[in-house]
Amino acid sequence: MGRLRKVCRFLHRELGFLAVGMTLVYAVSGVAVNHNADWNPSYERAVTTWKITSPGHGPTEEIAPAILAQLDLDEPVRNVWRATPNTVRVIVPSGTIDVDLLTGRVRADRLRPRPLLRELNFLHLNHSKGAWTWIADAYALILVILALSGIVLVKGRLGLAGRGGVWLAAGVLLPVVWAAVNLYL
Repeated sequence: MGRLRKVCRFLHRELGFLAVGMTLVYAVSGVAVNHNADWNPSYERAVTTWKITSPGHGPTEEIAPAILAQLDLDEPVRNVWRATPNTVRVIVPSGTIDVDLLTGRVRADRLRPRPLLRELNFLHLNHSKGAWTWIADAYALILVILALSGIVLVKGRLGLAGRGGVWLAAGVLLPVVWAAVNLYL
């Protein structure tokens, strides 16, 4: 048992340092994506308003070039259409821009990436696929090794036979009970 404990201590220490960075990435991103019903963890909504010279009420295809020239957009236009008789809507990759034809009032409703958090969420949710899948799988395996080696490291009343065993049981029971309650009740 002494040799096993020594190997576990070595693995736990070395892999633990490796796992700290990825654990922080997954923890921060995990909290963010867990609350995506309350907010968009990768993008923030930005609404801006300004005025342009009213282009008039002509047909959309005739007034669209004048509207686009005044908007001076820094992203490609996907579509321009008449949302209401008095509103032209411009669709761009980041959102929508509505132009009031009577007043020239412009209302842009766009999504902007949240710096760093968007990238962390991208990795956490494995949107990049490919090699990142293998890196994430290796990280998951490292977590399994850390969990199992940690069980062997602590002995006595604080280890598996004592308080550690109670915490281990709680850690297993919590997701099992939660899943059972949510799936079967």
